[in-house]
Amino acid sequence: MRWLLAGLLAGCMLVGCGAAVVGTPAVAGAPVPATLLSVVERSPAEAAAGVRGAMVELSWARIEPAPGRVDTAALRAFAADVAALRRDGRTVSLGLGLHETPEWVLALPDARLVDESGTDSPYASLVFDQRLRELAEDYLAQVARVVDLGSFATVRLGAGGLGEVLYPDGGGWWAFDRNAQNGPDLPPSMPRNPAPGWVPGSGGLSEDGVRAWADWYVGALVDVVRWQMATLSRLGFGGSFEVLTPGVGVVPSAYASAVDRGLPRGQLGTGAAWATVYAGLGRDRRVVASVTSVADGSGDNDTCTPDDAGVALSDPTVSSWSATRWITRVAAANGLAVTGENPGFGSSPELDAAYRDESDDGMAAVAWRQARSCGLRTLSWAHGRQLWDGTLPLAAFAGRARG
Repeated sequence: MRWLLAGLLAGCMLVGCGAAVVGTPAVAGAPVPATLLSVVERSPAEAAAGVRGAMVELSWARIEPAPGRVDTAALRAFAADVAALRRDGRTVSLGLGLHETPEWVLALPDARLVDESGTDSPYASLVFDQRLRELAEDYLAQVARVVDLGSFATVRLGAGGLGEVLYPDGGGWWAFDRNAQNGPDLPPSMPRNPAPGWVPGSGGLSEDGVRAWADWYVGALVDVVRWQMATLSRLGFGGSFEVLTPGVGVVPSAYASAVDRGLPRGQLGTGAAWATVYAGLGRDRRVVASVTSVADGSGDNDTCTPDDAGVALSDPTVSSWSATRWITRVAAANGLAVTGENPGFGSSPELDAAYRDESDDGMAAVAWRQARSCGLRTLSWAHGRQLWDGTLPLAAFAGRARG
């Protein structure tokens, strides 16, 4: 069957005080080439071309379309696909598919993330709702009964209701559903909202109070990643967890500025403060920082340099770096390995042109330069089907992987 479609940073570390020198993570060998949403029927050819990694993704909505009704046949077919990829000698990464949330879950009271204006999002509030987490745990337990979690080298983690470790885009603040406001189903692992009822940008809190709220808000994303890690570990998964983090996000100097201004609407509403997120996850060797926007044009697609280790996280100049370079620096500060993937086709006309470009200036070439200079563990091409439908030939990606 074809299947298509991760504690808070405290005190001085939050704004990267000082210039502690930290080396890049140790990586054995060159980055492993891989595909995302791998096309199982094409796997032998990809393996023969040296593309040794693969990725497959579940869908909660597909597997559990109604409460307690599990499509076991679909899970068996999924397990067969994983076995086929492994027979081709490929390591396999698993997408949990929690962001493909069943409609019956989204229809539950207070099930969606809500912003400060009271607007419901399309996304399940797995960040703030213990009831939903327990439903997701039941789904994952059903998966583990049929699919051997030991078959996977890594599991990819987002924010539960969203595929990456983010709140919804648009500048809003998504902590205004009943449970985010210290309602009865706030997960017990979550600290309580330090200022329930307060709206960012409205004034009325001291700077310390604003900072506490911002730390709590970003820290909630850390908590939902930790919950997924704990759940999968209980179910027998013993591999690595790829924490999916796109873009440069909000660097520590910009985070501090936002706090100083009382948290106006802006990018911090997405929670994309990667220095805070990865420090909150701690020096857990199971965690792999995943750059989901390699060669996205940020920082003029610059590469990592040996001097990066001497640049403090608080240095404002890091905002001009590429996403790959910045997240690699953050990962190094926390002793974490790094992996990455390019933007998928259809992101924008400019990126689509780079995606198709087979020259030294094209996305594949740029992605491999960043992957090598930053010591990425793997570089996954998004997505496998584009290597077979004429968008970019397999040989263009695999050739760049060989150097």
